[in-house]
Amino acid sequence: MNTLEFLQRVLPSAGFYVTTVINADGRRQGFFATVDELAKAVVGLDQRGNNTYFAISAFVEKGNRKQENVRATKVVALDVDCGDGKPFPTWKEGLAATGKFIQEMGLPKPMIIHSGNGLHVYWVLTEELEPLRWKPLAEAMKAAAKDKGFEIDPAVPADSARVLRPVGTTNPKSGTQVKLLIDAQPSTVEQMTACLSAYLVAHPVSLPRSTSNSPLAQALAVQQDFPPANATVITTKCQQIGWAVKNQGDVEEPFWYALLGIAAHCNDPEATAIAWSEQHPTKYDANVTIQKLHQWKQATTGPSLCKKFEELRPAGCKGCKFKDKVGTPARLGIQYLEVAPSTTAPDSAANDIPMPRPFKRTTDGIKMTIDETDIDVCKFDIYPVGYGKDESLGYETVRFHWNRPHIGWQELSMRQALLTEGHRDFATVMADQGIVLNNRNQTGYFQIMLRSYMDELRQKRAMTNLYATMGWKENFSQFVIGDTILRRNADGSVSEESISLASGSARLGHELWSTSGSLDAWVGFTSLLGKADLRAHMFALAVGFSGPLYAFTGLKGLTVSLYGPTGGGKSLAQMWIQSIFGNPEKLHFAAKFTQNSLFGRMGLYSHMPMTIDEVTMMDNKEVGDFAYWVSQGRDKARMNRNAEERDAKTWALPVVVSTNKSMNSKLIASGLDTDAQLARILEVSVPSSKIFTKDSSAGRKVYEFITANYGLVGREFIKRLLEMGETGVRAAIAQATEDFRKEYKAQFAGEERYWEQSIILANLAAKLAHDWGLIAFDHKIGIEWVLSQVGAIRRAAAEFKVDAFDLLTEYLNENSDATLTVTQTGTNKPMVDFSRVPRGELRVRFEMHRKSNGDIFSHGTVMLDRTHFRRWLAQRGADYKTFMGELHDEGIVATPKSNKAYLGKDSPIKLGQSYVIGVNLTHPRLQGILSDADQAIEDLAYGQLKVVTPQ
Repeated sequence: MNTLEFLQRVLPSAGFYVTTVINADGRRQGFFATVDELAKAVVGLDQRGNNTYFAISAFVEKGNRKQENVRATKVVALDVDCGDGKPFPTWKEGLAATGKFIQEMGLPKPMIIHSGNGLHVYWVLTEELEPLRWKPLAEAMKAAAKDKGFEIDPAVPADSARVLRPVGTTNPKSGTQVKLLIDAQPSTVEQMTACLSAYLVAHPVSLPRSTSNSPLAQALAVQQDFPPANATVITTKCQQIGWAVKNQGDVEEPFWYALLGIAAHCNDPEATAIAWSEQHPTKYDANVTIQKLHQWKQATTGPSLCKKFEELRPAGCKGCKFKDKVGTPARLGIQYLEVAPSTTAPDSAANDIPMPRPFKRTTDGIKMTIDETDIDVCKFDIYPVGYGKDESLGYETVRFHWNRPHIGWQELSMRQALLTEGHRDFATVMADQGIVLNNRNQTGYFQIMLRSYMDELRQKRAMTNLYATMGWKENFSQFVIGDTILRRNADGSVSEESISLASGSARLGHELWSTSGSLDAWVGFTSLLGKADLRAHMFALAVGFSGPLYAFTGLKGLTVSLYGPTGGGKSLAQMWIQSIFGNPEKLHFAAKFTQNSLFGRMGLYSHMPMTIDEVTMMDNKEVGDFAYWVSQGRDKARMNRNAEERDAKTWALPVVVSTNKSMNSKLIASGLDTDAQLARILEVSVPSSKIFTKDSSAGRKVYEFITANYGLVGREFIKRLLEMGETGVRAAIAQATEDFRKEYKAQFAGEERYWEQSIILANLAAKLAHDWGLIAFDHKIGIEWVLSQVGAIRRAAAEFKVDAFDLLTEYLNENSDATLTVTQTGTNKPMVDFSRVPRGELRVRFEMHRKSNGDIFSHGTVMLDRTHFRRWLAQRGADYKTFMGELHDEGIVATPKSNKAYLGKDSPIKLGQSYVIGVNLTHPRLQGILSDADQAIEDLAYGQLKVVTPQ
C-alpha cells in the first residue's frame, strides 16, 4: 500500500485536506482540495527530510485545522505508543495488547499501521460521518480503551482534527518507514455502534451559544443541551407536533417557528425542518425554512418548550400522557440503550441486583421509560448496597452508592422513612447530600426508583446493620472489626464481609482496624519474647488476646498497669498488643484525654483491648475514677434533647496503661478511700531489659516491625472463636477457670476477683492462640510471671487498706481544733478542758468518765457532727454506710436514740442540738484515747489528743 492508496482509503471524498510538518524549527501546514494533491505533497515533504503528518478528517474551509471546522471523518483511530518509556516496550507487545482489546470488545478487524515506533489502528468506516455522528462513536472507543485498561494516547481517539503519520513516509525519530502491518475491510457504523454500545453517550448538538437577547428566543428555548432526537417518534407521541405535521397549511408563523426549535434538535435538522414545512400551500420556501432553522440555532441553546406550544395552541396539549413528565417534545424522541453497570462500581450489588422496571441504566444516567419514551430520573449511576438499623442513630437506614459527577463513587445514606411516598423532607435530604432534583415530578420518580431498587436488594441480601462500635453483635454470632464483619454461618463456618459503619465511626473504623504485612511474619516475630526473656511482654500480649473473651464473663473491664522505669519496653508492649487487631499507631491512645473521649474510645473498641500511653501525669484524684469507670463497662447516663435517656456506650475489655509512677501509689496519695479502686487495678512491675537499655536499635526494630505488620492475627483469632460458637467459648472459659487453679496452684480472695478473672482469661486466650499457631512463645511463662507478682500486689493493697477506725482517727486529727473535751469524776459536776475550748466551729465532743480522781478513765464516748462527718467522708471517697456497718459489727455505736445531742453542753459554747454519731471509746482500737486522757489531765495538756493514734 502506497501513500496515495492509504490516504484514499482513510479520508472522506470531499473537503479540504491537510498535511503538517513538525520540525525542530517549527510547524507548518498546507491545505489541498483533493486527496491526489495531498498525497503528492506528503511524498515530496517526506523526501526532503520533513517530519510529515496528515489530518484524519476533511475540513470545510482552508486555513483552519480545528475540530469546529471539520466537515466529515471516515475513521475511528487509536495511537498505541511503543518504545522506551512508553506503555509497551516493543511494537509487538503493543500489537498483542491491541489484539486482546479487540477480542474483548468484539470489534471488527482494523487496519493496523506500523508508525516507525508504535502503532496506528484504524477502523475505516463504510460511510463518512459528520462531527455530530462521529463524536459519540469516537468517545465510546476512548472510554472502552480506558475501561479495559488498554493504554493508548488518550488525546487521539476523540480528536477529529488529529494528525498521524501516513503510510510511505519515514519516522525521523527511528529512521523507520511507516508501513501497513494488517489490512482490513471497512466496518459499518452499525457494527461499531453495537460493539461500543455500553460506552455510547449521545453527544449534545453542537450549536453556537446564543448572544441574542431576544425575549422570544429565550422563552422558546430550554436552557440545556440535548442529544439528537428521532423526528418520527416525536411526531407520533406529541399531539401538538403530530397535528402540525398533518395540518401544515393551518400552522401559523409563531407555532411554525417553535416547530423549527424541535427540528433543530433532531438527527437531521434540515431534512426534518423541510419535511415539517413543505406542505404549506402558500408560504413554504426551502431557503427561508433553512434560514429560520439556522436562526434558531444561533439564537437559542435548546429545543422549544412544551409550555410554549400550550400557550400558542392550548387545546393541543389536553389529554397528553406526557404532560408534566417532560419539558420539551424533543425529549419524546430520545431513546437510550440500556447498558451494564460500570466496572468501576465498588460493590458487587451493582451487578447482582437488577434495575427495577420501568427504570433503566443508560450512559446518560437513570431513565424511566413511559410508553417507549425515556424520561430523566437522574444524570448519574446509582445502586443499593444495604439496609438495616444504624446503631448510633437508633433507626433503620438504607444505603446506596452513587457515581457523583467529577468526584466518583460515594455513599448515599438516609433514614428509611424518607422513601415512603410523599415524604416532605426527601428532596431536602437529597440536596443536602449533593443530589439536586429539578422539579416535583423528577423528585417523585427518583424516590420511586430508590424504593423499588431497595426492594430488589431485600430479595437478594439480608439486613446489615450500620454499627457504631466494634466487637460482638447479634448474640455472639458476629464480630465487627473495622469495616469488616466476621459472621458465623448456620453450618458453623465463618464468612467475612465488608460493611459500612455508622457515619460517626466510618473513618475511625477504617483507619484504626486496618491490616498490613504478613500474618506468618507477625507470628514468627513473637518468638523474640521467649529468646529475650520478655515475660512482661508475654503477659501483655496474652491480655491483648483476651479482650474478646471479657464479654462472655461478668468482667466488664480491668485496668492493667505496666509500671516501671524507662528501659522496660512498656510502650512497645502496648503497641504490640494493638498490632493484634489493627494499626498500633492509630489504636494506641494518648495519655491526655477528656472523660468523654475516654468513654467514646472504650465504647468504640468495645471488646478489643485499649492501651493508654504514659498515665504518669494523670492527677492522683483521677486515678480512682479512671479505674472505677473502666470496670463499670458503661458510660454515664445522659439525656437527649427530648429528656430521654440516651443509649449508653458499653464495653467489656482490658485497658492496659503504662506509667513510670505506680498507679497504686498515686491512688493512695489522693487521700481517698482506695480499697475498691485498688481491686480494679492489676499493677505489675516491668523490669528494665538489656535488650532495650543497651541501645535503642532493638526497640526501634520491634517498633518498625509491628507498625508494618498488624491487624491480621486478630482477625484469625476472632474467626476461630466464632467457629467455637458462644456455647463453646463459655464452656472453654468454665474449664479454664477450673484448670487454672489446679495447674498454677493459685488462690484468690473474694475481693481479688477482678485480678483472678483477668489472669484466667489471659491464660486461656494465650493458650488458644498458641494452639492455633498464632503465637510462637510459651504463654505459661508470662502467666507464672504475673502470678509471682500477685503477692507483692496483695501486700501493697493490705498496707494501704483503710477501715472505719482509720477514718475516725483521721477525722479526729483534722478536727482537733474543733473538739470539746468534757470529763466527769464520780458524781461531781462535769469539767471542761478550757485549755482547748474551740474558738470556731464545734464538730467533736469527747465525754470521759472515772470513779474518783485517783482512778483512770474507764469509759467514754465521742460524738461527731453527723452532717459534717458525712460530707467529709464523701470528699474522702469513703462510703458512710460501710463506715457505720463496721462500727455496728464491732458493737461500739453509742449514738443517742434521738440521734441528736448538745455538742457544747456543760461549756460556755451554747449551741442547739445537732445530729450526731456516737462511738464507744472502750474498743481496744480506741482505748488509747482514754489512757492518754489520764496523762493529759495530769499534764494539763489535754490538747495533745490531736496527735493520738488508736492502737
